[in-house]
Amino acid sequence: MKTNRDRGQRIRQAMKEKRFSKVQALAVELDVSVAAVSRWQNGGHISLDHICLLAERLDVSLDWLLLERGTLDWHRGSPFQQSELQHIAFLRRQSPRVRAIFLDLVKALGDGADSRAT
Repeated sequence: MKTNRDRGQRIRQAMKEKRFSKVQALAVELDVSVAAVSRWQNGGHISLDHICLLAERLDVSLDWLLLERGTLDWHRGSPFQQSELQHIAFLRRQSPRVRAIFLDLVKALGDGADSRAT
């Protein structure tokens, strides 16, 4: 698990990329003290409410900011099209046996594509 200091580094990185060079300006926008923002930048405690507000204000992925999962702008695009989500929902409604057959088929198709590429 990443340390709080790593989270503080990501906060500084997000502020830099979003052109928030002044801690005071961000503090005012979040309605917190300058000391609080400075503490967060140094890996100090941050509440879930504040990290959510920070991610929203800096327009960065909460997963990235909090857990270093994904990328800074991971939240911007859905990895799935609506039709893909509908297919997933349909598959989830099927029996475990049908899902297993389907997954075997998908794997076989993937293996066939790999062998044709070489």
